[in-house]
Amino acid sequence: MLDARAILERQYHEMRQRALSLAADFDRIERAAGGADVIAHDARLSELRECLRVAIGTGPERAKRVQEILSDKTPAPV
Repeated sequence: MLDARAILERQYHEMRQRALSLAADFDRIERAAGGADVIAHDARLSELRECLRVAIGTGPERAKRVQEILSDKTPAPV
């Protein structure tokens, strides 16, 4: 198993690219017509913001917690 530094060395450029890509996506939404309304009221963006808070936070099982945030919360049919 790789140590933390080796994992960072291996993954850094990909992680950096994903962070830049997300920032660019948020910028495009904000600049687009109706962007302010979408940013203020769309639950999906709220979920993504919460996922990012979890991802950069501390604590165990960040991937599991992000998956739970993004999971369908619609009650199952009876």
